[in-house]
Amino acid sequence: MRRSTVVVRAVDGVSFAVDEGTTFALVGESGCGKTTIAKNVLLLERPTQGEIKFEGKNIHQLRGRELKEYKRTVQAVFQDPYSSLNPRMQVKDIIGEPLRVHEGMGGRRLQTRVGELLENVGLNPVTGGFFPHQFSGGQRQRIAIARALALRPRLIVLDEPVSGLDVSIRAQILNLLVDLQHEFGLSYLLISHDLAIVEHMSHQVGVMYVGKMVELARKDEMFSETLHPYTKALLASVPRPDPEIPMGITISGEVASPINPPSGCRFHPRCPAYQESAICREQDPEWREIAPQHWTACHKVESAVHQQ
Repeated sequence: MRRSTVVVRAVDGVSFAVDEGTTFALVGESGCGKTTIAKNVLLLERPTQGEIKFEGKNIHQLRGRELKEYKRTVQAVFQDPYSSLNPRMQVKDIIGEPLRVHEGMGGRRLQTRVGELLENVGLNPVTGGFFPHQFSGGQRQRIAIARALALRPRLIVLDEPVSGLDVSIRAQILNLLVDLQHEFGLSYLLISHDLAIVEHMSHQVGVMYVGKMVELARKDEMFSETLHPYTKALLASVPRPDPEIPMGITISGEVASPINPPSGCRFHPRCPAYQESAICREQDPEWREIAPQHWTACHKVESAVHQQ
């Protein structure tokens, strides 16, 4: 018996740019395609269609010296500081490994450089002789950041960098990342579902739903002039300490399956602005620039504006 083939588009037609020295945040519920994009940027997966360009070059066509240079230039800090560090290696070896592999660095020079990187992230160089299990979660994430900084990258992918940490530690790590960005001119691709973190760190924000980008804008506009009903619902879900502040719009139902997404607008089964509209049910919304540098994909965007 022949099995049917199911095609899943984890990311469908998404386009954005990360400007030099800025933070671009990708926001959305679990399964919307954020991490798939990060894996493609890091060359851990390959897109079946489309291109990812870095300084004008398609990264999946790089070979030889250009490929090695790209891997130096783009680094990552992963979500879980407990599993992203080799427990059998001392910290000085974890941070020094990229320098040995890419620059052939060793001896006193390597030791000095590792000490500088530890100081950059607020750790004592003496701790280079310790193992990861001897550090707290926040300290481990600092080690992961030091490793990412080792090759002087220009872009760092931050995949939920503080979600595995205690709330009391998160602000310290976020402030460290902001300070390092200013000091070294870093660009960040921030993957997060926490809108408070996004508001604190980002310059531009892209909101995704079931593989599609539904809204993209500068951070200030995204939080003050929200257009898409899904983005409005995400912002309304952020807890506020003042009970007098109205909840805003809410959405019900489950996130659509990427295996069998709804026809037309993928958000229409949960959208408060839907109202049995045939265009929402049958036609994929066009990606439009509604205001300068503020894009959205919504048939009812005018209605969404009036509901603000």
